[in-house]
Amino acid sequence: MTTPKLNPRTHRIRADSVRPGHIVMESDEHPAVDVRVRRPHGAILLWCRYVWQATHEPVWSFGPFDPTAPIEVSKER
Repeated sequence: MTTPKLNPRTHRIRADSVRPGHIVMESDEHPAVDVRVRRPHGAILLWCRYVWQATHEPVWSFGPFDPTAPIEVSKER
């Protein structure tokens, strides 16, 4: 298993551009893999798992965000 990067290089994209597989930054040193994107009532709700979590661990919600809100995502996947 490779060691996950806790401080990947990032850039900002609109919340409505985030797709499953993107690595989003919940906060400094807390990168999370986006597993599912939902759009309830015009907002964007991301379901994520930290990069160090196993696939059998539960996902958690991140958001909701306005579709035009900037989200920090990793430049590396």
